Amino acid sequence: MKRGVNGIASSGGRLGRPVTRDDVARRAGVSSAVVSYVLNNGPRPVAESTRQRVLEAVSELNYRPNAAARAFRLQRTSSFGLLVPDISNPFFAELAKAVQDSALSHGYAVVFTDTENDPAREADQIRFLANRQVDGALMIGQTPSADLSPFTDARVPLVTFDRFEGDRDVPTVVIDDYVAAHEGVEHLRSHGHTRIAYLGGPADLPAARARRRAWMDVVAPLGVSVDDLAVEGEFSRAGGYRAAKELLTRNTGSTALFVSTDTQSVGALRALGEAGMRVPEDLAMLSFDGTQEAEFSSPPLSVIRQPLETMAATAVGLLLNGDARSDGIHRVVPHQLLLRASCGHHNDSGSDLPR
Repeated sequence: MKRGVNGIASSGGRLGRPVTRDDVARRAGVSSAVVSYVLNNGPRPVAESTRQRVLEAVSELNYRPNAAARAFRLQRTSSFGLLVPDISNPFFAELAKAVQDSALSHGYAVVFTDTENDPAREADQIRFLANRQVDGALMIGQTPSADLSPFTDARVPLVTFDRFEGDRDVPTVVIDDYVAAHEGVEHLRSHGHTRIAYLGGPADLPAARARRRAWMDVVAPLGVSVDDLAVEGEFSRAGGYRAAKELLTRNTGSTALFVSTDTQSVGALRALGEAGMRVPEDLAMLSFDGTQEAEFSSPPLSVIRQPLETMAATAVGLLLNGDARSDGIHRVVPHQLLLRASCGHHNDSGSDLPR
């Protein structure tokens, strides 16, 4: 055992017990307050020579501040909670990564929870994050009946990536699903398609209903019966596969297909391939979301792209700026129509094309 500076026992520069801020202060020959000023960059200035002595003592003693105590003192944990409905869904996974990247750029960690589209599990995870006293929470694809009271009771600000319906006015960051879907279906119509089928998501979700309504408003005036042209499925590859198989049994004579999500489109492509149908030669396709799956599918899918990085940065900004504590804060970010091989009528090398 060696005797360190100021008589502090050390072994290889480390104490035989948890190192405290007072230990660092004694090693550096300063007060505990000065150590705090150095480690927290204030609130009072510290001479550079003194700062260096403190940092050397921190390194020699391998001092690690007590994060829990610091969080209690500052009333913040430098962390956000993120609830994801299904992390295996590429869209949710890519949005979650964008949230994490944005949060980390501001010095915040992200605690992920996967609700698995289960209301009971969602309720448990909301309570978990509220009890963890995260500095803010973000929700992707929450259930319509989600109980947010644990966040309210714990004074945890919340931002969602989907609009709530009813009397709850929770801050949101969204694209305009109706306008975006309408633009996509209208693009298919502009190619001369009149029998445009629709593969959509569960009707209890506001985004799914908005996308179906947009499809209906483009197709109905074309003088075709829409009853057999629409089918719903789960927001998954399997859901898209089953829905496309059902659509094929109806013999609708469709020449184009608008799909509500990329992950459903991947399943639909498999069903079409098994039926011997070629995209876009036999059926033009356009999808919604703009994930990497759509870009690397065969053929690459034309998409309505949601700007995930912009959405994530906007939501994190609402939490950091304190706006998430205000009702009625809604941010609508612009979507983008990216044209690739799946809707035909142009040459494509696999990269995104302008409209």
